[in-house]
Amino acid sequence: MKSFLSQASSIFFLALSVLLISLLVEISYFHQVIQKNIALKAQSALNFLGARITAYVETIALLPEVPDYLKDLAWLTDELQSQPHLVGVIVEEKGRILLNTFPTNFELPPGVFKRCYRGFEKKEVRYVCNKFEALPDRHFFLLLGVDVSFEKKAFRNLLFLSFCILLAGGALLGAGLYYVEKLARRQEELERRLSASEKLATMGKIAAMVAHEIRNPLNSIVMALQLMRETRHLSPELLESVNREAQRLTELTEELLSYAKGFEIRPELVEAQEILKELALRFQPKARALGLTLQLEPGPNVKLNVKLRVDRRWVLRAVENLLRNALEATPAGGKIVLRLSLEKDGVCFIVEDSGPGLSEEEKKHLFKPFYTTKESGFGLGLYLVRQIAEAHGGRVSLEDSPLGGACFKICFPGIEKDHEKDASPHR
Repeated sequence: MKSFLSQASSIFFLALSVLLISLLVEISYFHQVIQKNIALKAQSALNFLGARITAYVETIALLPEVPDYLKDLAWLTDELQSQPHLVGVIVEEKGRILLNTFPTNFELPPGVFKRCYRGFEKKEVRYVCNKFEALPDRHFFLLLGVDVSFEKKAFRNLLFLSFCILLAGGALLGAGLYYVEKLARRQEELERRLSASEKLATMGKIAAMVAHEIRNPLNSIVMALQLMRETRHLSPELLESVNREAQRLTELTEELLSYAKGFEIRPELVEAQEILKELALRFQPKARALGLTLQLEPGPNVKLNVKLRVDRRWVLRAVENLLRNALEATPAGGKIVLRLSLEKDGVCFIVEDSGPGLSEEEKKHLFKPFYTTKESGFGLGLYLVRQIAEAHGGRVSLEDSPLGGACFKICFPGIEKDHEKDASPHR
């Protein structure tokens, strides 16, 4: 959230900087255009006056007698009306002012006659001057004052509009940043609520799973107690059944607590064949009841006395989940194979079935929590299998079975072979 807002703020300031730079470039360009226009306007006025004075001097030089109205430059005042941007003109020859059209109350800036050659501006008037030779013996000095108030006003308007654009752009960007921040906080709140909803849904799934796991042992205990109450006979077999189911409930409770806290592995030496036999004893009746064949194969390369250093409870739990899935996936008349395989990294329990198998897409997600292909499943069984294998430093894999269904393989390291010790010579 903070990173997102930081990025949004950076984008805001970047956009504002780009806008500001764009406006500065525009203002600079417009200022150059205005200055160029003013310079061209002043130069045009100088050229106009120079041409008119040169023509005047040449004309009176040809006349035998100069008319009174041409004896001075007063006639030029009328022609200057065609140059409305001229504030005033001073024409000087040999220190004598021949024409001054500046208003009587107009005050020329100090040093204007020295500074005007390079051109300068004062109070919205640009002053320019030039010396030229009309005839070999006639030298004139021209000083012009050009009104640049229009250009200055246009430039001020541009500055004002640029400021308005910058202000509006900043306001829009600020509003955008505000709403982005508001949306980000809203999204964070929605994500928090979604996370809470997902946690509640997860708790519901776990609660349903726990209820499902507890219901079967409780039903067995209740049925046994009910039978003993009806017969009024304490059958040792029923008492053993009650004790066994109560023990299963105790183990289930411990497993769930361990699952909540994280896996606590208590390794012990366990015979692989004993685990195989116990699983077969538990699941053979269930397989027969479903019309399935459960085939037990010790494995051709597995010695009878191969032992593993594992947590017996968790190993049983993992392979039970694999067998239970195989029973549910295999149709009546099908076959399930439970066998051992001795590999270089440990002993593997392999569960194969002749069910319909799994698609490639299902295989990608099968070991993820709460992913299930069954309508009534919770998607924790195979996830638990993988967690158990990894907690022991082992692995679990899924392949296609030659029987036509799935082949699950869970492997555990830590092989100990008693027969090798027994085969060692005694001294």
